[in-house]
This record gives sequence, structure tokens and C-alpha cells, in this order.
Amino acid sequence: MTMTSIELKDVETHWEAIRPRIDAGFAQLWSNPELPCMEFGASAALADWLESEGFEVERAVFGILTAFVARKRTGEGPCIGILAEYDALPGLGNCACHTRSEPPSEAGHACGHNHIGPANTGAAIAAARSAQALGLGGEIKVVGCPAEELLWGKVALFVKGAFDNCDVLLTSHGDYQNGAISRPCQAMATGEFVFAGQSSHGGYTGKVNALAGAEEALFALRDLAKRFADTPIKHIIRGDMKIAGVVPDDVRLYFSIRHLDMARALEVYDVVIETCRTIAEQSGLEWRHLPISTCRGYLANDALAAVLYECLNDVGPPAWSQDDQAWMEQLAQQSAPGQAFELDEEIRLYDDGQDYYSQDDGEASWHIPLGRVNWAYPKQVPIHHWAWTALSGHSAGRAGPHMASKAIALAAIRLLDDPRLVDAAKAELKTRVAGETIGAPRLGAWNTLTQNPQSFWKGTWIEGECSEGLKVQGASD
Repeated sequence: MTMTSIELKDVETHWEAIRPRIDAGFAQLWSNPELPCMEFGASAALADWLESEGFEVERAVFGILTAFVARKRTGEGPCIGILAEYDALPGLGNCACHTRSEPPSEAGHACGHNHIGPANTGAAIAAARSAQALGLGGEIKVVGCPAEELLWGKVALFVKGAFDNCDVLLTSHGDYQNGAISRPCQAMATGEFVFAGQSSHGGYTGKVNALAGAEEALFALRDLAKRFADTPIKHIIRGDMKIAGVVPDDVRLYFSIRHLDMARALEVYDVVIETCRTIAEQSGLEWRHLPISTCRGYLANDALAAVLYECLNDVGPPAWSQDDQAWMEQLAQQSAPGQAFELDEEIRLYDDGQDYYSQDDGEASWHIPLGRVNWAYPKQVPIHHWAWTALSGHSAGRAGPHMASKAIALAAIRLLDDPRLVDAAKAELKTRVAGETIGAPRLGAWNTLTQNPQSFWKGTWIEGECSEGLKVQGASD
């Protein structure tokens, strides 16, 4: 067979047969949103589904309780890895409606991962069924990836070797355009800094005030902002601050630092470390650095993007109904009153410029060719926002991930049918990384996120600068 001999109809029948199960997965995951590394229901549902389709499933792989690996081989041929993610965001729960739910629930799918998990898993199942029907050799491998929102899950799985036998990786995500992506996104470094002092009554000015030390560190970093104008330093304050009349024992600053260049992100992150250390010492406070992870931005691959773009054109853009569009227009007006409604209804190849976000599969993309499909939401609906959660739970949000799922299934079959496409993607990766020094990522929070993730979300976790279980894997301190 040649690439053109694999038609959409060869995959579409198998995909349409499981479409109700995909939609049920969207609803199931949205109705039970789970925080990163606590996605027990979501990971079990997807693993059970794959197992029922004859995939060989390993659960809690490498000690990561909500990760899994599922494989189905039909003979000699390449291994096509498909990534599934399913974690939700804290504090962004919402009804599938046009208004903000009050009070917000603990978690919500404000990034659409309730779509990604079932859509990508469904793509793998449709591809495996098609491969068997067409007599194509190879392996479809699904990696269930927790904690994308922490920029941790796929970095940890990469360090542990979960992707080692994959020849290519395929995935999808919601954004503001429909298309195949072959342009870089941002590298990111993230971690938490603990300032520890003594709890005291708010009317008493203690000499070891953790809150004052943390605020002083933030003031110092703001003074350095002009020096790092190209590298945003984002933070939140965490700690046991529940009443104005009590100064807490400890205050935590949780930072994320992004730049297109990993070296620049690390340079700025290291300045943040030293600034926090210096302020803590000057304030007489105990201090601890709790790294979470570092991750390079996505390394583009034109060869894979070309395959996905062709498949997207065969599938066609999202098939929104008039009711879908009307519902989204009303949501957009609530999110951005007075702005004109904008929704991408075309398919494009995005191979110019760069993306604003970070993805935890970026690290793997520097070692294994990775192709990504995006589907569009209205531009007036902000990502990581209650309105995105609302759309993730409504039927109007399904057409995009349907498109992506079907295109990934078709791409997987075309890659199995013509391994020269896989070889071209690998050759391009080799060319892109030539001369680059690629060190291991910094990865922390291992014991916390594999054994006691609740402590992370409570803001009480404590761990060494580098997790013991990862030192032998080459993760740096």
C-alpha cells in the first residue's frame, strides 16, 4: 500500500462505531474532575476501556499511581505512541452554562482535558481496529499521562522511560485554531519556595515573620522585572493564611517561569532561587526550595505535521451545529461583553511563529518526533477560565475533539502503512537537534506526587531538592 491508498473510509467506520463511547468519556471525566496525580477515576475509566478492546494494560506504571501504558501490536512495524491526559484545574469547577457557578467547586476542566483523554484514547482504539482489519503491522501504544497542569506528568514518564520504544508520538489539544502544529511553544521551570518562621498574633510584630519575608522576596523580584522583561515570572502565594489576625508558620511562593529558550528560563529561575534564599537569610527565616519540574518547549516536526495536516483536510473542520454556535456565542458574550464572536472554522498548517503556552510533552519531543493537532474554541473564551470549563461540559464543545480524534486515528494508520513517513520524522528530529546539548530535566516532587499528592494541593508538602528515585535516571538537582 501507499499512503494515499489508506482512505478516511478505512478508519471512519471504526471511529464512528466508538463515537458514543468517546462522548460518554467526555461527560464522565467532566462530571468527576480530578486534580493532577489524583485522577484515579479518569485513568481507571480509560485503562478499562483499552483493556476491553484487547490492549495489554499496565497500571500505576513506575509508581505513578494514575499513569498507565496500554499496547496493542498487530505484527512487525513501527510503534505509534498516543498521549492521553485527563487532569483538571483547581478552583475552576462550573456548570455547563453561561454564568459563573458560585461558589466554585474544588476542580474543573478549564483546559479541556476531559476531551483529550477520551478523544486520544478513542483514536488509538479506532486505529488498532483499522490496523487489524487492513492487515497492517505495528503497535499502537497509549500512554496515560497525569498532572499535565503541573508540567510534571510527561516529564516524569519520559525520565522513567515510558516513551522509549515509541517511534513517534501523537496528541491533541484545544486552543483557538484548527490545524496541525509545527512551531515551538514555551519552555518552563516551576517550583515552590517555603519561608518558615513562627506563628504569632497579628497584633504582635515578630522578628521571624514568614509572610513579611515572602513579601520582601516578591518586592525584590519586582525590582528585577526590567532585567527579565523577556521572561515572565508568574507566582501565587500559598500557605496557611486563613485569617488576618494570624501570621502563619510558613508562606510559600509557587513560581512558573517561561521562555522560548530553556537556558534563559533556567537562568531566570536560578536568580529567583538566589533572591528567595538571600531574603530569607536576611529575615532570619528558614528556607527551602521545592523544585517541581523543568521542561523544554515543543520541538517542531514538519514531517509529522504534514501527515496530520493532510489527515485533517480529509476529515474536515469541526462540524458545529447552529445550536452549538448559538450556545458558544452566548458564552462568548458573557466572557467578553461587546466583543465580536470569533471562531476558527478552517484548517491550517501552523509552522510559523511560536505558541504562548507550555506543554509537558515538550521534553519528549526533543528525543521522539511528536505531532500535535489543535481544535478551536471561541477566541472570547479564555483558557484556564470558568467559561472554558462550561464549554468543556457542553455538547457544543465536542465537535473539535471529534475532528482531532478522527485525524489522529487516520494519521496513525498512514504511519503504519508507510514507515518511510516515520523515518522522515526521525531524520528531521536528528537534524533539528544536531549540535544541541540536551541535559536531563530537573524533576522534583516525586515522593509527594506519587505517594501523597493531597499534601501538594494542601500546600503542606516538603521534599528534598531532587527526588531520590530519580537520581539514577539522570535528573539533575
